[in-house]
Amino acid sequence: MICERCSRDIYKNEKCDYCSRKICFNCVKSSKRLSKTTRLVICKDCWSKMPSRKKYKGTTLASTEMKMPEREGFGERPQFDRRPQFGKRPPFKR
Repeated sequence: MICERCSRDIYKNEKCDYCSRKICFNCVKSSKRLSKTTRLVICKDCWSKMPSRKKYKGTTLASTEMKMPEREGFGERPQFDRRPQFGKRPPFKR
């Protein structure tokens, strides 16, 4: 196979999700995993075009959309005083 961006002979190709060209790993600018089976790839040419880069950066990962559920009883705790306040230092015995 031949890379459609740099025309090198490649063994394994990736498909850019924005220009739909088959590209080699050297031409891949960035990639991120959307789920266990889905991978989003952007090539160096599409990275230089602002609309496609904003579209790429705007897609969120599945793990960042989930939030921890709010639980009751876990409010702010009172501040812990590490050292008790003494009025005067005890006398030093020799």
